[in-house]
Amino acid sequence: FTSAGGLIKLSPSTSLSSSTTPSSDDNGITNSLAGVKDFEEWFSSNSSSGAQFNNIRHALFDSMGRGLQFTSTKSSALNKVAVVPRKLVLNVPFSDNEDDIISSSNGRSWDTNLSCKLWEECQKGKDSVYYGYCSLLTRGTNLQRGTSTYPSTAPDALRHWTSSQKYLLEKSEKGQTLLEVESKQQEDWRRKYDSLGASEKGKMTYENFEWAMETVHSRAFRGDFGALDGGEGGPLRKIASLLLPLSALAFGIIYATDPSVDQYFVPLSIVAATPVVLTIIADQKGSKEAVLLPLIDSANHLQEADSVIEYDPAVDGFVLSLGKKCLVKEGDRAQVCISYGVRKDSELLLNYGFLRGVTMEGLGNDAGD
Repeated sequence: FTSAGGLIKLSPSTSLSSSTTPSSDDNGITNSLAGVKDFEEWFSSNSSSGAQFNNIRHALFDSMGRGLQFTSTKSSALNKVAVVPRKLVLNVPFSDNEDDIISSSNGRSWDTNLSCKLWEECQKGKDSVYYGYCSLLTRGTNLQRGTSTYPSTAPDALRHWTSSQKYLLEKSEKGQTLLEVESKQQEDWRRKYDSLGASEKGKMTYENFEWAMETVHSRAFRGDFGALDGGEGGPLRKIASLLLPLSALAFGIIYATDPSVDQYFVPLSIVAATPVVLTIIADQKGSKEAVLLPLIDSANHLQEADSVIEYDPAVDGFVLSLGKKCLVKEGDRAQVCISYGVRKDSELLLNYGFLRGVTMEGLGNDAGD
């Protein structure tokens, strides 16, 4: 978002002196919005489960390609622009120690587990509960029977740069470091793929796995969402939520039959305290998750954006609310941006293909830093 002093998108298919813009012809527009119709129909069909989007829609923008447009002019419309029920969310447990800590369930990292889940769902086509989301990610190719390769979800990421473009980075120390990070990432992904079982490898090639990992690393949100089935503490929270009304019911029944309840005081106290104890233990274990949030992850990144994404147990879903800093004016339209959190330039180039706060004026093919 050069005009807003935010982001500039770098493309491996053009020189570093220019930014990428979507094709203006009808075929280019159609291709860029492929999968959107299926996604929006799928999302709307889950309205009975709480899925909703208000005053936002998918659109194309010159600055960052496909994104979300804010369609209202009222500031009051910024609240709860999207609600994504948990049943539409792909999720796996997550640890703060990133890739060094493996999942306790199968001995694999969170990104490996989430990537395998994503690929499996995409391969199911229309039979997947998440088929609309997969259609958005694959630009509709998941619904084409027999398709086993999908278009990149982060085509401008460093791994897709040509050798001549990567050569430009070799001219600076920072560039060389970035290339080393990219190389290590590829080695790490290869190692994770090689660790898969024979049955899983039989369902996807390394290139398929790489597509899924790219999607996960460019779109997944991680945090402690306090969900009833999220992370290691999730099951304990679910038990606590069930015991609380049962303990209240037991107390009511006993009190109705014996108002003195003296002989039942100790056992009733234990039952009443159990949900509290379980909740405390659950909080210690945590309910950290890595999640893929349909619709919400369609918004492009702006670090200054005052967006709020939170899990609301009342609706059992993830809610997106916007602040005024989330809207970036582009002509007569406003693009919705959210903050992915603080990201280093190396991570932005590595996983997304753009840089923050960069102006391209005077930058030619001999660029160093």
